[in-house]
Amino acid sequence: MDLGFKAIVICIKSELLDASFVGREIDRNFIKDLPANVDPCGEYGEFHTFCYDGPIFNNPVKFTIGEKVYREYKNPEKDTKAKKPDSMGFWFCDLIPVDE
Repeated sequence: MDLGFKAIVICIKSELLDASFVGREIDRNFIKDLPANVDPCGEYGEFHTFCYDGPIFNNPVKFTIGEKVYREYKNPEKDTKAKKPDSMGFWFCDLIPVDE
């Protein structure tokens, strides 16, 4: 953030974060709002991001936020932290390119 990179959250693991986190900009408020058990960098798969601007970009990637969708998947046996051991839920946020 301090270097000028900008990213948006495009996927969250619903066992750890509620739907309000998907589609949010990564900023200091986002970091402050994270529960204590969530790594602020999402290093354990809690969330995934799309970086759309920063000092190495010639131009920012332009987009609008599209549909937010919840999906459940079969839980891999190695993930025993899930509340429902037979499935895992994720919220996804579509990003729609904007042509200019």
